[in-house]
Amino acid sequence: MNINIDENIFKQYTGLKVGVIIIKSVNNTRRISYIQSLLRGIWAQRQKEFENKEIHDEPYIKAWDEAFGMFGVSPLKHQHIVAKLLQKAKSGAEVVHKTALEDICRYFNMKYLLPVRGKDIDWLCGDLNLVYTKGGEPFRPANSIEVYNAGEGEVSYMDKGGIVQRYWNYRECERTKITMRTVNSAFIVEDLSNMHLDKFGEILREMGMNIIKYIGGEIEEYILTSENPSVNLGVEGRRTADDSKIPLQEKAYFLKI
Repeated sequence: MNINIDENIFKQYTGLKVGVIIIKSVNNTRRISYIQSLLRGIWAQRQKEFENKEIHDEPYIKAWDEAFGMFGVSPLKHQHIVAKLLQKAKSGAEVVHKTALEDICRYFNMKYLLPVRGKDIDWLCGDLNLVYTKGGEPFRPANSIEVYNAGEGEVSYMDKGGIVQRYWNYRECERTKITMRTVNSAFIVEDLSNMHLDKFGEILREMGMNIIKYIGGEIEEYILTSENPSVNLGVEGRRTADDSKIPLQEKAYFLKI
């Protein structure tokens, strides 16, 4: 099972680089206090830094604002992951800790100001493809029983079951979200800022080292570019999936909480 990037994405978004950190054989049930401390520390740092600074003036943020605008999506209404986290910090909100993988993912978001999203790759169905939507593809956001249909021309990550991540890095789906049961995952790191490839590689290696140091597991790191647009994730995933259909027991569960 691969992750693939459509060549047309590279043609429109020149300079795009996508880092893939494959993380296998992880125990994500433990709370790791040092990771929580890292996240709280960078959260407080960014909170102070952006107290009197406009988030959307930040060059890394601007690059994603422009990318969203290119397919008609307002970056203010649909904030990408880094802008969303910075907005929460700026507003004075406190960190809400989740699992170790989710916490270290958000730490990387805040530290590097690069979009980083984690996926439970055992729940993928077929290849994960970064493509333009044709329109009508199902998307079920994480922690929701609502299903939305994509418009035409959205940049999204998709597999055979539906949209796994909508509008680049804006929203993730329920099926592949990181949970305490996650064993094999992939962190997807995106750059549109024309960062030098060597620097981007250094950031990925540092991310990998931190994951091994504090969480454990087996790590593989890759950079996808127009010359190298695909990599094998090394798992089989699910045989079938259909995000347009929600089992009754799941609906009952979400309506209770």
